[in-house]
Amino acid sequence: MGLLVVASLGWQAVRTGDLMLAETFVERSRVESLRAELAKRELAVDAMADGLEVAVMICDERASLQFANRAAREAFRIQDGMGRGILEVTLSYELQGLVQTALREGGVHRAELPFRFPEDRIAQVVVWRDLLDPARCVLSLTDITNLRRLERMRTDFVANVSHELRTPLTIIRTMAETLHDDPDLDAGTTSRYLERIVSEVDRLSMISNDLLILSAAESSPIRKQDCDLAEVVRSVVTQLSFKAREKGLDLVYEGPEELVLTANSAQMTQVALNLVDNAIKYTNEGSVHVSLASDGREAVLRVRDTGVGIASEHLARIFERFYRVDRARSRASGGTGLGLSIVKHLVESHGGQVRVTSELNTGSTFEAVIPLQD
Repeated sequence: MGLLVVASLGWQAVRTGDLMLAETFVERSRVESLRAELAKRELAVDAMADGLEVAVMICDERASLQFANRAAREAFRIQDGMGRGILEVTLSYELQGLVQTALREGGVHRAELPFRFPEDRIAQVVVWRDLLDPARCVLSLTDITNLRRLERMRTDFVANVSHELRTPLTIIRTMAETLHDDPDLDAGTTSRYLERIVSEVDRLSMISNDLLILSAAESSPIRKQDCDLAEVVRSVVTQLSFKAREKGLDLVYEGPEELVLTANSAQMTQVALNLVDNAIKYTNEGSVHVSLASDGREAVLRVRDTGVGIASEHLARIFERFYRVDRARSRASGGTGLGLSIVKHLVESHGGQVRVTSELNTGSTFEAVIPLQD
């Protein structure tokens, strides 16, 4: 009997041990399964973060980088930045200070910060302490460089329009008041004043017309069809040949008899008219050479002059609205300051690009490159 009890107890012990081993095995399997699930979810979160256009980074309590999504890696050219300080990665003391404040005080902190590395840009930054791990903080950076640039352009545009309209309006008012207040002015002075008033009204009309063209080009969809660019350019050259002869300039066209592309004919006329007219305005002697060519994929309209040229420091800005290299010279030539802006917008809206090379007191060459097909 005693042996049976001992045997029974031994069997119970063995069964209990097996059960414990089984429970341990099940627990380990469950832990491994949970770890695998956690790893899978972390990968899914990382993949989702990589799909965002907003730069996302995570820093530890020392402000060292623990995670950076694709947008952040591309923005700061991070290749192996994990473990490096946020200052070392971004070269921004302001961002480092924001991270340290978030780690120290908690809460959500926002700021608009400039960045100089790897290029100049502005970002809207939000930093907050990680709720699951208070020793970490999360950063999101939204690039608003283009937004601020557009706001600056809009502000500059309004200021420039106001200035451009105020000048002729002031002249018109002053001369009209003089004619009104002094009826005894001699006929010669009266005639000069009236001519100037008419001239300034014409100038206002040209500015208004160019603004309407620019506005329509920006807001209306482009209606394209087969357009013979060679015919368009020849027509513009013929139209402006009298103006060139008046200044003693040789206006020459060189190109094929026909060059058909898919484009808006009226807008292509506007491009050619502005480029050739500009060349004539700023060339006092010599020639204006207009050429048209194609490589089978793109059409290239090239306008080369022997005019006053443009200094290198102005080349980057000459396509801006109302930007003038020499305001007095532009006003004397009758320019509105919108012609090259119109050219750039119309060409780019057709999928092309505008290029310029120039040398001061030697001449300029403008090229409009336009795809033959959409």
